[in-house]
Amino acid sequence: MTMTSTSPAQRSIALQSRLPQSPMALVVITVATTLLTWDLRRSTRRVLKTLTDSELQDIGLTRDEAYTEARRLFWQG
Repeated sequence: MTMTSTSPAQRSIALQSRLPQSPMALVVITVATTLLTWDLRRSTRRVLKTLTDSELQDIGLTRDEAYTEARRLFWQG
């Protein structure tokens, strides 16, 4: 069995299928999904700052591209 990571949006869809479809539940799910997305962006951008040039090359980014992305604020898509 292989483990795959799921995105916040995928987790949200899974939650939506299990919860009652009341308006309040949908608001809570939307807020939770947004917060998870922001946290993922923040942590990913923090890691970008620490990657070596070789690691950046492996993922197809230049140092300047990584720096530009890492400077973006967490709510900026």
